[in-house]
Amino acid sequence: MTRIMAIYPNSAGSSFNSDYYIGIHAVFAKKLLAGHGLIEIRSLLGSQALDGTPPTIWAISEMVFSSREAFDLAMAAHGANLFADLSNYTDVTPVLQVGTLVAV
Repeated sequence: MTRIMAIYPNSAGSSFNSDYYIGIHAVFAKKLLAGHGLIEIRSLLGSQALDGTPPTIWAISEMVFSSREAFDLAMAAHGANLFADLSNYTDVTPVLQVGTLVAV
């Protein structure tokens, strides 16, 4: 399995609509990518830093795919549609990276 993380940093003056992201964008992504090896999407929404200030990261979403090749093909087919929806929920450019889940 391949895990792709989309990290949305909270830079000064940025915004992130978590209701839209979870209720519309993630549902849209699942619908587009389900037939292309997507197994699941899990999201962690930042609510605040430990000192009560705004979160340093708005959200981290993990997309689990059957393989890296499946992810690459899914993005080739639907990446433009997903990125076109970005401005509906944030003005932040997500950082995408491949990750490994490690249990300790």
